[in-house]
This record gives sequence, structure tokens and C-alpha cells, in this order.
Amino acid sequence: MDNTRPPKILLITTMISSYPGANTVGQARLQYAPNTYIVRVPDPVMFPEDFFMRCFEKGFDGIIVMSSGSDCPYEGAYKRLSDRVSRVYARMRESGIDPSLLKLTTICTVCKAAFLKEINDMQANIEKQRSAQAGAPS
Repeated sequence: MDNTRPPKILLITTMISSYPGANTVGQARLQYAPNTYIVRVPDPVMFPEDFFMRCFEKGFDGIIVMSSGSDCPYEGAYKRLSDRVSRVYARMRESGIDPSLLKLTTICTVCKAAFLKEINDMQANIEKQRSAQAGAPS
């Protein structure tokens, strides 16, 4: 983790729920970290396990998967996504990456406060880990 730059957070949002939530945040002119990158997709289940691992390798410090949860219109997609994220957590541990840097959550179209909270919580988590690493003996 490069401690000299602001943390990079990737948000994977769904077109029908969490991305409209992000749009609502923007329309309300609410602020969140400028180092947050949003990808809008039909459903996050489309990404394989390797995608998440490559994101960390390419310099993302945290990933928040904002799904539709049980409201997902694609039958069985949320269960598959949840199972996949669980497998990614195991791979993260094996690679020495704290699993708390990947979060699966449900955000709706009007969840402004929840949307902002997830980003702020991830930002704080990354900063906490950076501080712990900086204080750790080499």
C-alpha cells in the first residue's frame, strides 16, 4: 500500500439501485473523496474473482461492491456474488491483503447517507491500516 498518495477506492455499482443512489448524492451536492472511482454495471456478479485481486495489484486500496442485494432482478445473482466475494476474501488473506478492504453492501436508489457512510468508512479503514503499517517495525 503506497502511503504517499490518497487512498484509491473503487465502487462497483448496479445500474438499477446503487448507481442511482450515487447520482442522488451528486444531485444533492454532497461530498465524498475525489479519489473514489465508480463503475456502473448491470450487476457486480459479472466480475470474476481475479478481477478483484487485479484491482488491488493495480493500486486500488479498497473496493466497495454496492449491489442490489435480494432485490436483484437476475435470479440467483446475489447468492453467486456473495459466494464469490467469500472466495475472494480467502484469496486476499493468502496474499496478505486485509479482507476488510473489500466490502459487499446493498445500497438503494435513495440511500444518500448509506452511500456516503460506506465510502467514509472505507477511507477511514485504509487510513487506519496505513497508520498501523507506518508504526510497525521493519
